Amino acid sequence: MDKSSNVKHDISKIIAELDERGYCVIPGVIAPEKADEARSVLERLLAEEATEGTWRTKRQRVARIAVKDPIFVELMAHPLIVSIWREYLDEDMICSTWTANTAHPGFDDYGWHPDFPFQFVNQPWPTDNVSGQTMWLLDDLTEENGGTGLLPFSHLKGHRPPEDIRNKWIEEAEILTGQRGSVMVMNGKTWHSARPNVTDKARSVLLGMYCRPFYVTQEDMRAQLADLENPSELVQQLMGANQHQPGVVSNRY
Repeated sequence: MDKSSNVKHDISKIIAELDERGYCVIPGVIAPEKADEARSVLERLLAEEATEGTWRTKRQRVARIAVKDPIFVELMAHPLIVSIWREYLDEDMICSTWTANTAHPGFDDYGWHPDFPFQFVNQPWPTDNVSGQTMWLLDDLTEENGGTGLLPFSHLKGHRPPEDIRNKWIEEAEILTGQRGSVMVMNGKTWHSARPNVTDKARSVLLGMYCRPFYVTQEDMRAQLADLENPSELVQQLMGANQHQPGVVSNRY
């Protein structure tokens, strides 16, 4: 049993920090041993799916993880995470994309950006909450191995980072550090940036974006449902089974 399963987290305080600063780091969502289990599964997938481009860019994304191992379905539907996004976004929220992201030693490509859907939304952005990113730490994150850069309060700016600062470090920014098993939740508008991995070991995180159901998802989550055996009602909701699908308008009198 996950030793962190009995840890109580104050969702109201997490939401308050999300509202104020744009993100919140939650320690001990799962035990380090559980994070190690997920990382072991991911390491197998990284080895199986590595390409020439992976080693050239020093970065690797593993997609469709919900259908690649049950542990990823478990974390996607984690009760604390679901409760946070139901409170922050609404009861009908869905998962827009669910992937793993690994920075291999030597990775050094970065730039400030918001997350989905604010790469595409006209500016100034709407003020309501429509999306939130969830970052699961499968390794201990440090300044040296590529802890994500985050700019507090940037979710309130209402626009994307200007081109002239996009690839420069912002003095007011912070670097996400924490023990594996922790989770960072973030408003989709928050400016953030990857950071160089100057160590000799890879660092991996899981990325789960949740959004209101009237947005087109980044990843075709519904297409993965057929590959899951007996998904729960919650998993079906998160993967878009209840999302409205366009039809043909006609007279049906």
